[in-house]
Amino acid sequence: MSTKMKPGIVNPKGPGKSKPRLHASIKKDTVNPSDYLKYDTRFSCEDCSHFDSEKVLCTIGYNPIHHLKATQTRQYELAGNMAFCRFLEID
Repeated sequence: MSTKMKPGIVNPKGPGKSKPRLHASIKKDTVNPSDYLKYDTRFSCEDCSHFDSEKVLCTIGYNPIHHLKATQTRQYELAGNMAFCRFLEID
């Protein structure tokens, strides 16, 4: 077998090869700067009905670390994008 990687093989098995990613990466959406400054958008766990602020956890079982307001704001300031939760529910 050839040592060259074949097209379509992202993570071939064998010595010296990287291990596959255990979790899918978080999808981040680009946010228009004028929209960010103009609108009072609800985008973080602290705004969600599923968030337990005393225990800092999502009541439907998701990891809130990427969706907390401080994390979201820092991510936006660094890269202009945010990891919006697809299950955000506002009362």
